[in-house]
Amino acid sequence: MNQTYLPPESRVIEYKQQLLDLRRISQTVVAFANGIGGEIVIGVEDKTRRIIGLDDKIVEDLLERLPVSIADTILPTVTPLIHTKTIEDKEVVVIKVFQGMQKPYFIAKDGLERGVFIRIGSHTRRAEGALRDELLLKQQRLEYDEAPVMHCPREDLNLSLLPKGLRSEKALFSLNVLHRDQFSGEVSPTRGGILMLHPHPERFVPEAEVVISRMRGIEGRNTIESQVIQGPIPDQAEACIDMLSSWLGVELRLKGAAYKPTDYKLPREAIREAVLNALFHRQYSIAGATKIALYADRLEIFNPGHFAGPFIPESLGDGTSYIRNRVVCGIARRLHLIEKRGTGIALIRSSMRNDGHPEPQFIEGPNWFKVILIFEKNQLSPKTTHTPATSPFGARDTMPLHDRILEYMRSKVEAASADIARELGVSKATAIAHLNILQSEGRIKRIGAGPRTRYRRVKP
Repeated sequence: MNQTYLPPESRVIEYKQQLLDLRRISQTVVAFANGIGGEIVIGVEDKTRRIIGLDDKIVEDLLERLPVSIADTILPTVTPLIHTKTIEDKEVVVIKVFQGMQKPYFIAKDGLERGVFIRIGSHTRRAEGALRDELLLKQQRLEYDEAPVMHCPREDLNLSLLPKGLRSEKALFSLNVLHRDQFSGEVSPTRGGILMLHPHPERFVPEAEVVISRMRGIEGRNTIESQVIQGPIPDQAEACIDMLSSWLGVELRLKGAAYKPTDYKLPREAIREAVLNALFHRQYSIAGATKIALYADRLEIFNPGHFAGPFIPESLGDGTSYIRNRVVCGIARRLHLIEKRGTGIALIRSSMRNDGHPEPQFIEGPNWFKVILIFEKNQLSPKTTHTPATSPFGARDTMPLHDRILEYMRSKVEAASADIARELGVSKATAIAHLNILQSEGRIKRIGAGPRTRYRRVKP
């Protein structure tokens, strides 16, 4: 019997071999309710994802105890869907938690100070500081960028960044650039208004900056040059796009009084959308700057915080849109920096594919999100071919990279991406991009996760 594939633990999935601690289960339920929902599956080994199953008596006991325990320990009340499921002829218990509408949820006996939990990657963690404050805003139905900043004078906003028709007080309230306190009547700028219109938003939102670097080689931290970009988000975006364009430009020709590039190592549409997505949709409540690093073979854009919605790689770019920063994105649309919701990732993918590059990588870590755009053009594209400086295949080094990977793995039971990259004379990022494509085509199988990930050829 073929083993049923279960996705790895993540922000929305947790496995338990058996139920030993009801309190830990309640903490995870709280974390899922405070996030985007999730499932706890009892009867599966968390590390191997091997299906263990549960005895009938244990299943009956869980179905009776879990609803009562969850109802007694969590405030506001959470009502998950608890049911059984048969996998490989073994019965497991599934606790399906829906995203809560009364955030923050917390463990009743610990209160709001110690009882609020969130999901960070595949782990449940206590929410403290800015993370807890962001959830408390949900009680007022406010997003993080909609919260007022009382100590920022409204006169400090640079309204000239907006079209003339949007500079009136009525328009500013409509865009949530300004917020009026319902008790005192005091008017203050919102965080989103400050991020988009203040000359120095980093004074009020320390995370409002970008560190952009050009690196030497394909690995390590050997920096050629690096800059910290500050100012309103639209200015940050323009500065980053201009800098990347100058670094990525090739085939310089004289245009007027200056030499300008006629082509780029990456499509400019992909560069623009990747930068705008990073700055408009990042989680500004998480400490740390947005980081952009240009290596010899790829561009990496790193954001603190998780993806705005549920991270399902196969669904990215299908038109689904998750808005985290409502004020920031609302102003961006009025400035025509965002054309339509849900089109950014699709445009990145299509422009990379049309220019013959490997599929872009979108990676969610424990509390970060990264986009990787690889320069090397895909061997399946008729536009170009790539021959490494050294090749273990001799005359076969003109084979498409996909075929060379399969050829190499023909004599291997399984291999790591680093081994494949080294043998084929390409970067690890390039090898992983092509392995992902082969996996999606069902030609190889991925085994394990993290540093222990291996790949195995699927026999036709």
